[in-house]
Amino acid sequence: MTNVSEPQGNALTLEQAFEQGVSLYQHQKKEEAREVFEQILQLAPDAVPVLQVLAVLDVEKGNWQEALSKLDKALTIEPGDGSLLFDKAQILLQQGINKEALEIVDSLLSVAPEHQDLLTMRQQLTAAIGNVGESRRTAKYQANVQSQTANAIDAEVQETLTLADKFFAEGNKEQAKQLYQAVISVAGDEPKALLGLAKLQLGDENFGLARQTLRRAFDAEHSDNEFFILLSHCEIKLGEYKAARDICRQGLKHWPDNSLLCRLLVQSYEKDANWLEAYRIALEFSRQHPNDADLRYRLATASFNLLRSRHNFTTAAILDCQKHIETASALAKEENQQRLSLYLAEVLWYKGEALASKALLENHMQAFPDDIEAGFNACFVYRTLEEWENYYRTNELGLACGRRLRYQGALPQWNLARPKDDIVLVMPEQGVGDEILFSHNLKLVLENSKKVYVACDPRLAPILSRAFPEAIIVPIKRIDHQDIDIPKEVMDDITSWVAGGSLAAMCYQTYGRHVYQAAYIDLSQAVSEHWQSHLDAIREAHPNKQLIGLCWRSGLAAATRNIHYLIAEEVAHLVKQFPNATFINLQYGDCTKELKKIAKRAGVDVLQLEGLNLRDDFEGTAAVIKHLDAVITAGTAVHRLTTAVGTPCHVFFAGRKDSDYSKPQPLYCDNEFGYFYPPMLENKYPLLESIVRQIQKS
Repeated sequence: MTNVSEPQGNALTLEQAFEQGVSLYQHQKKEEAREVFEQILQLAPDAVPVLQVLAVLDVEKGNWQEALSKLDKALTIEPGDGSLLFDKAQILLQQGINKEALEIVDSLLSVAPEHQDLLTMRQQLTAAIGNVGESRRTAKYQANVQSQTANAIDAEVQETLTLADKFFAEGNKEQAKQLYQAVISVAGDEPKALLGLAKLQLGDENFGLARQTLRRAFDAEHSDNEFFILLSHCEIKLGEYKAARDICRQGLKHWPDNSLLCRLLVQSYEKDANWLEAYRIALEFSRQHPNDADLRYRLATASFNLLRSRHNFTTAAILDCQKHIETASALAKEENQQRLSLYLAEVLWYKGEALASKALLENHMQAFPDDIEAGFNACFVYRTLEEWENYYRTNELGLACGRRLRYQGALPQWNLARPKDDIVLVMPEQGVGDEILFSHNLKLVLENSKKVYVACDPRLAPILSRAFPEAIIVPIKRIDHQDIDIPKEVMDDITSWVAGGSLAAMCYQTYGRHVYQAAYIDLSQAVSEHWQSHLDAIREAHPNKQLIGLCWRSGLAAATRNIHYLIAEEVAHLVKQFPNATFINLQYGDCTKELKKIAKRAGVDVLQLEGLNLRDDFEGTAAVIKHLDAVITAGTAVHRLTTAVGTPCHVFFAGRKDSDYSKPQPLYCDNEFGYFYPPMLENKYPLLESIVRQIQKS
């Protein structure tokens, strides 16, 4: 039992004991609480709070008389105590001693005439003694008091909100916050106060707390449009894009013309990188709000990214994108105009207007010299214009902005001025076709360093190991948008590193050419003989015909009508122009439907070699290409593999609007010929006929 008798040592003071008793009561330990209070009463028999609490405990056990006795004793000590009188009146009411209870209530009401609990009790008591009229008058009076009180509170709340909004507008955010919180503590979840508080939280970028605050008063049917706007904004900031879309759509049912909700809905798709839906919805809303600069900007952005991400390089898509960019630019603010000018520069490059693209990019770089991503974009234009010094300079910016590869090592980057005892890691970058191209320059590193690790796509490991036995090949499985993971033992051994694509710049600056070594692939005898036997059988079945490999597009499903590639009808036209050739399929990926369409239109089959995995077996594919008479291809990995093998390669590229495809241009390697054509060329038949003529002449 708790000892409260001595106010020293480990004993409790009377005040501490009272607090302990209250705590026990709150934790439903009522018998222990009673024991503590009774001990206190023994030491302090006139302790009014203790008598009052014990009376409550008596009532809970149904000991009405004991409770009244304790309250009467307390009232002898503090005869006018309102709290004691109120408790006594409640007990008398419960015991049916109504007249005595009413006397107490009336005496209390004379002091506090608007006390709601007393008025409720008086209504009950007058009804209980049969005075119905007085009971009704009390109820009516109570209702009036409640109404007046509510009106007074409402007026005070509105006055406080007005002042809080004024503080908010003036930038006195802490005062505004205190007033909004005061309103909420008095009036509960008052929407205007919660809205103001949420705005302050948004200003502090506390999006989670702002969302929680807004949700307290959000009602999809009755909330103001600001709730929908701010709540969807919070969801976007928190990465909850679907939730943001749901809120926007709910809001647009009430306010279909609200442009802010339209913008946020588009933005939710932008953040999700769902450019197809972003474009579709932005187009719809731009028709609804033709002069809304933000929606026009978002439409242009979605159109541009849809073009880029899906490789949707059709003439119609390019022209459509240009139109959206130019419309948005006419309405945009300066910052957005700059961004749109970069979009336009890229689109003009797609169209073949390289000089106009260059002018836009150089203007931007002059105004924003630190924008390295824009500088890297310029390298593609310089390459088209064959401005090689500028191309190699700006191409290096791709490392700084992470566009060429996701790696930034702490070690120095290798170059020809480095010590000859360097241990170098050659890093892979971009696609597998690029890796094949960059490997033309591996000898440059091997001849100028002590030891070389070459990281590469695992599919290239067999051919690179055979081509460069002095190098240590490190197969690396790369994942989009993730840093390259190099084995620790390699990182611990190297003294410098170099991106594969940077070797061409060193070769050009030192030797005046783009590749250090032309054909470099050294096939294993077994693989070479295996595929040669297959091709020999085809030659025997098709005497006096050239064997020509054919690849007409990348492996992207969206590439079928790309300006850089051919469609089945165009491939069929090519095949028909070359009756003295047998075509071997080198098109990787699923192309069954296209091959059937080509066969139907051309009247002959493009042959597929059974057992050849064009996507993953690069050594087998290289062996097939080695034993062909020529390859006609788009600018894909097949192009790069053909040049690395040394077979004559005829590759077609979208170039400039003034490109002349009638004569092939010698490219980087021996037997590598480029046919450049205007990108917006609608009829590619003359281009294909030109390629056929050149091969037939050779």
